[in-house]
Order: sequence, then structure tokens, then C-alpha cells
Amino acid sequence: MDDDSRQPLHPVIQGLKTVCRCNNIKYRTIERAIREGATTLHQVATRTTATTGHCGGSCTPDVQEMIADLAPKRPVAAPPAPNKSENADAWWLRKK
Repeated sequence: MDDDSRQPLHPVIQGLKTVCRCNNIKYRTIERAIREGATTLHQVATRTTATTGHCGGSCTPDVQEMIADLAPKRPVAAPPAPNKSENADAWWLRKK
């Protein structure tokens, strides 16, 4: 079966999917950790023990993909606009 022809899993079924087989960590457990603020692999591993099994972390790519998909996106802050009144008396702006 082609990956393109697959239907996405129902959220309930996806939540029951085992992501980390060594420690029997389900998708929903990792999802909850990410939604509660774990935004790095180390933070997810600390909260769930996923990626820390005897296999050496074969689920790491799956967990990283979950972080990329589920972690809240932080907008990049624009640099502050220069305050023109601050520089109004600067020597390079003074008009004679």
C-alpha cells in the first residue's frame, strides 16, 4: 500500500499507537508532554522516558517529528523600530 493513499488515523487510534516500544510509551503520552511545554527531545525524554530504552532510541525520529508538528510555534520577534525622537538631538541629525 502506498503511503500517499493511506487515510490519516483517527485521533483516538493515533493516541493509542505505541511510539516507544522499549518503554511502552503511547503517542498520547508524548503528545500531552509536548502540549504541556516539552519542546526539546531531552524534555520529552525526561517527562515520558521515550527515547531512553535499551534499543538506543530508535523512536527518536518519530518523537522529533511529533515535536515539530505539535510544539507551539513561537513567532520570531521583529526588531524594535527605531525611536525617531530619541535621535532628534543627535549631532549627526542637527540642522544648522
